[in-house]
Amino acid sequence: MFRKRTVATLAVVAASLLLQYLPKTSDAFAGENWRVPLDNPALVRDFLQPSADWSAGHRGVDYLVTEGDSVFAPSSGVIRFTGLMVDRSVVSIAHENGLISTLEPVCGTVLKGERVSTGQQVGSVCGNESYFSHCGVKLCLHFGIKTESGYLSPLYKLGELSPSRLKPWDGQLRSFV
Repeated sequence: MFRKRTVATLAVVAASLLLQYLPKTSDAFAGENWRVPLDNPALVRDFLQPSADWSAGHRGVDYLVTEGDSVFAPSSGVIRFTGLMVDRSVVSIAHENGLISTLEPVCGTVLKGERVSTGQQVGSVCGNESYFSHCGVKLCLHFGIKTESGYLSPLYKLGELSPSRLKPWDGQLRSFV
């Protein structure tokens, strides 16, 4: 009896510790409305979660664009940054739920601190002679979302990810060889 209680207690403590290190999800807001930041989106590269914060991955999604395409706020918020970051123009928006969206390469038509609504134009796609698109020879818009604990696929907020579905299990172990 004592051994079972000790094992159960250790299991609860271990589970509690593990839950502290799992990524935190963002709170849902009833008025939250997300959209693709382009009028005619063509997804060319998907989100790839890195195994660790410092590991390789693709912390956003890429859409095929042409120079001058209008870019819109994916959700309402306040402009956090607009300007040149290294070799590309970036617009970053802080949203009410604590998320931060980033759009690049975008020459902003908005100012830092300005409130924007979902679908409001925030700039246009712009490259420069020193900018090399990570989509290779094509120009793409990178759309990323950051939470306080890491990155989140924008497709999740856009409702474009299908949840995993597990088949019912009848309790029988089977070999599939």
